[in-house]
Amino acid sequence: MSVSFKPKVFLRPETKAEFSLQLREFGEKARIIAGGTGIYEIAHRGLISDVEALIDISGLGLSYVMEEPSRLKIGAATTMSTMWNSVELTRHRELSAVTDALKAIQPLQVKNVATIAGAICTALPFFDLPVALLCLDARAEIFPDGKKTELSEFLKGYFSIELESGEFVQEIEIPLHNIEAKCSSAFQKFSLTGDDWAIINCAASIVLDDLGKIIGSNIVFGGGVGEKPVRATKTEAELKGLDRKDEASVGRIFEESLPKEIEPISDIRSSAEYRIRLAKVLGRRTVMTACNRIISDGDKN
Repeated sequence: MSVSFKPKVFLRPETKAEFSLQLREFGEKARIIAGGTGIYEIAHRGLISDVEALIDISGLGLSYVMEEPSRLKIGAATTMSTMWNSVELTRHRELSAVTDALKAIQPLQVKNVATIAGAICTALPFFDLPVALLCLDARAEIFPDGKKTELSEFLKGYFSIELESGEFVQEIEIPLHNIEAKCSSAFQKFSLTGDDWAIINCAASIVLDDLGKIIGSNIVFGGGVGEKPVRATKTEAELKGLDRKDEASVGRIFEESLPKEIEPISDIRSSAEYRIRLAKVLGRRTVMTACNRIISDGDKN
């Protein structure tokens, strides 16, 4: 941990309203803590030396996974292990990208304490769970007025999110298709070690028609692709109408379209050229994995 990281106060509000007031009081000099893994990552790199207050939200009742007819609701302080063990999450094939991402997050000690809102609000494109949630059109519910913001709009850039003074994420909402829909999703990641940040990761949500043709897709790339994850909308459009088994055409589309949509960075871990090669391969594999899950499950959802 960086020696420059020396918060002056540690607060543990008993209500959401009290928490909101504390956020207003300390403003940008406050950091929220539930699991603490995100704080550790950025404090270790000396990036939050100006923080004066740590605010612990573990006592606000924000840990839960609840299913409603058209959506899944996950409390902001829900740990990744709790999500991983949740029947409400794991029984939905269309949410497989999330379970794939949870499986990829290592080590287990991190998964046991890291929270869903922590992964999102740290706002680093190298994280896995936000990429999976983005491909599923997840939204953040904001306290105090309950407004819902698409994660694609909520994430603005490195360490930058769409919140006003006194606001905080209280819940993540993932929409669910109707039971007849032929849909699934998948997530894949390439990193240097099993517990490293992604060099490139990819999540894809796929919807098929009754003939097995792709009629809808959301494809999102993270890792070293810029200040925030990137959605490959042109590639999605090119995939429309393809047969679910046509891997050659899927690969060709990623080969031709993807370089026009993402601009990977070069750093000490990888060159931009290597990242784009990885992205093409991961994109094809992720789409095919999602399609094959629909095939293997037949018409069940």
